[in-house]
Amino acid sequence: MKTTHSVFAAALLLAFPLAGGAAAPAIISAETATLSPEQQVEALFSKWNKPDLPGAQVVVIRDGKVLLSKAYGMADLERAVPVTTQTAFNIGSVSKQFTAFAIQLLAADGKLSLDDDMRKYLPEWPDLKRTITIRHLLHHTSGLRDASNLLYLAGWRYDDVANTDDLLTMLKQQRTLNFAPGAEHLYNNTGYVLLAAIVERVSGKPLGAFAKERIFDPLGMKHTRFLTSHTELVPNRALSYQLAPDGTYRYSPVSKVAPGPSDVLTTAEDLALWDGNFDDGRVGGKEVQTKMLETGVLNSGAPVNYASGLYFDTYRGLKLVEHLGTVGGYISLMSRFPAQHFTVIVLANARSVDPSRLSRQITDIYLYSDLAPEPVAAAPKQYPPEVKLDQSKLAALAGFYALGPDFGCDFIREGDGLMIQCTGQGKSPLYASGDRALFAKVVDAQFSFDAPGKNGLSPRMVLHQNGADQPALRGRKPALSLKDMRAYEGQYYSDELRVLYTVARKEGKLVMNFPRGELPMDYAGGGKFFVAGPVGVATFDCPTPVRCTGFKVHGERVLELQFTKVAIVAPGARKPKDLPAKRG
Repeated sequence: MKTTHSVFAAALLLAFPLAGGAAAPAIISAETATLSPEQQVEALFSKWNKPDLPGAQVVVIRDGKVLLSKAYGMADLERAVPVTTQTAFNIGSVSKQFTAFAIQLLAADGKLSLDDDMRKYLPEWPDLKRTITIRHLLHHTSGLRDASNLLYLAGWRYDDVANTDDLLTMLKQQRTLNFAPGAEHLYNNTGYVLLAAIVERVSGKPLGAFAKERIFDPLGMKHTRFLTSHTELVPNRALSYQLAPDGTYRYSPVSKVAPGPSDVLTTAEDLALWDGNFDDGRVGGKEVQTKMLETGVLNSGAPVNYASGLYFDTYRGLKLVEHLGTVGGYISLMSRFPAQHFTVIVLANARSVDPSRLSRQITDIYLYSDLAPEPVAAAPKQYPPEVKLDQSKLAALAGFYALGPDFGCDFIREGDGLMIQCTGQGKSPLYASGDRALFAKVVDAQFSFDAPGKNGLSPRMVLHQNGADQPALRGRKPALSLKDMRAYEGQYYSDELRVLYTVARKEGKLVMNFPRGELPMDYAGGGKFFVAGPVGVATFDCPTPVRCTGFKVHGERVLELQFTKVAIVAPGARKPKDLPAKRG
């Protein structure tokens, strides 16, 4: 089904910035070739160097020396405070490497081992019948569910206030893992919430105090701290902004604060001091730095490209160690090229700034002689000439075509054309290149249809994408009758979230209600629904066609989360027929 799902998955990728080894467009042109490297960087950030836009800091380091340190744009739009090199930014998940370093320091002190069971230090943690080691937590191979996603599933909003205690309370309620420890790698924040708790248990100090004493102060990082509360006052802090649909900026508060996976406030110049420690080992020594760069290994022996809060990648032939961080409107990236002793740091207070692209472009400027040739840019997509189909020809192609047991695409007539809507996705326009040939523009996909049968309808469609041809037979789109819907309707409770969901009919379709909203449900057949929001996929357990007893959520970082059908009735009221009375 990988080919099938890429019909719509690729469309989503277009909205995200370049990351990993993706190449940024070359910026050295006839106009910029005569400019110095610093002037070229200035040109890159000129868009943000304005009094009515959020801003950024950038630092470029080579051979332990800061070649460039600049600040652009505004730290506070309301009060017209500009970003300076002393402005502090929340660096989101870039913080993870500091939490990991604290753990590595304690290991070097002989106070813990990376192969210790985490419950050795957190004995109150529920026994999940599997050993989860500190090493699993570091490398995102623990199988634990993601704390943030659990909060959203429980009905918390993105801007609700939450702290470490809230996250730990939710996590302790979980009775199931996403997968066996060490079986897979799945990035999540839970491991680093627990690592912060372990640092406090072992050292006797909160992570922020330990990091200040053992990392920040020894390195002279005077503008760096772990945030401990959303109410904490921080001098020279840049505020967080999000771009609104109308093109203006809105304040985006960071109200969930949990030191460990996130919430280091720092400056790019302070991070330059941290970068130097990877070379000289001033704090922790070279052995600890070596341990920081050891990547994970799965039970199968397969390598993981994640070390202690650090991703390993390549860019244009060069090895790269980096981590991206986002929280609220903040977005940050610290990228190191170890062999070249070259680092780029970009911190911003709005996600409309693209540190991944900017970092690659800066690398192109300074390391142009070390980089492999840029991949030849693909020629602009040439679409076939479009033709207009009359209504009878559109009708022959319209309908649902099944690409798998629980996935298919619906070709829908709208006006003078056709739209495509695949299971669990929105609509996209299609264009005709022939009487029985369509193509999409939002992704590179084409569709050919067999000649209509006696009923005037095409019996088969073939999807052409990624060099593969996948046939799909015309069929009946999975649908539920009103009688079928009654089996799914009702209230469902998760004792792992302590939350109640309700499935109900609305305008002839099923919807799922949870504490903070209503989620549309798209039926895929066999008791499976694609559900909007944090749920993702809900698979119902229905022992009979007229009775469902529960469902499981399979979301982005939360898998197999059980909900059980319940009845909440007033004393003396009759219990619903589909819920048998308890025995004994």
